[in-house]
Amino acid sequence: MTKVKIIGAGFSGLWTAYLMAKKGYDVVLKETNYPGFGASSKAAGILSFQVPKNMIDISLKSMELYKSLGDDILYWHDSIWLPKDDEFNCALDILNYLSKNDIKTKVIYDDMFDGIYIKKGLIISQPTINIGKALNVLMKNFEIFNGKINDDNEGYYDIIIYANGPWIQDTLNLKGLVKYKCQAHSVEGKQINSIIEDDINEFYYVPESSKRAIIGNGKRIMLSKPEDGFIVDSSEVYNILEKISNEYKEALNMYPVNSWSAPCITTCDGYPVVGEIGKNQYVLSGLNGAGLTLSAGLSDLLINIIEGKVKQPKYLDPLRFKGNCSKILEIFDNICVNEK
Repeated sequence: MTKVKIIGAGFSGLWTAYLMAKKGYDVVLKETNYPGFGASSKAAGILSFQVPKNMIDISLKSMELYKSLGDDILYWHDSIWLPKDDEFNCALDILNYLSKNDIKTKVIYDDMFDGIYIKKGLIISQPTINIGKALNVLMKNFEIFNGKINDDNEGYYDIIIYANGPWIQDTLNLKGLVKYKCQAHSVEGKQINSIIEDDINEFYYVPESSKRAIIGNGKRIMLSKPEDGFIVDSSEVYNILEKISNEYKEALNMYPVNSWSAPCITTCDGYPVVGEIGKNQYVLSGLNGAGLTLSAGLSDLLINIIEGKVKQPKYLDPLRFKGNCSKILEIFDNICVNEK
């Protein structure tokens, strides 16, 4: 039986372990803290379809995989998407592709939706994930070993997979990665029923109940070490609420009840790194705040790469970068980028 060690028990590591174990691999999962320690357990919960067109199938695959975990994992919402003007045609292409895959969509011009005036926008039915239940299902069949990443007292492994997010630079000399802070806030007040993803004003809004929501997309701050990503800046919540109030005046009456942050990692072009980095060594990282959206589908892709069922996609090649990044770029930043 092929022995596999997976380093990191966030969603990337857990999904890879879960899928490989189902295929008969002998999997050891190693985590130096606890499952979901980084950004995974602190995600806002959106499984987003607002990604470049060549990544939508990954999001759709993730949706199928989360659905397979059981009931009460996926919750569907209407999502208001307000793309930038110069990306609107690209957003329409994505909308058409989603419609062909049985996702409910609608285009709105100069109309109201859920009490919000939309000059030009898109409505997409998309899910949020029950993060706690998903983590519990994925990890319940694994004994997760704690200890140093390079402590190989367990013996020989046929395959080693690095899925330890922003800590990967402490382990590998891999070019093209940059660590930054992801942050979100819970707010209370009279809420909207829809998700809002506003690319123009740069915020997202995720309803949790009639009185509470999660909001995010404040300042992007580079990190010198991942641990600094846990330091919360509570002041940014008011800037985000002010942005939301441009569409929904009730946001001025909302107030924060909780804030959290975690270290994230991205790449020079905003795309993840997925694939081989050396003989029998692989990596899945650089998910740039989209780990919940992409990790399940990319774990499935990584396994197919390992098994030789698909070729390594060039635009995800972990060795494609020759230097370091000078800015933070997320995969959501330019939906018109469609590398082949």
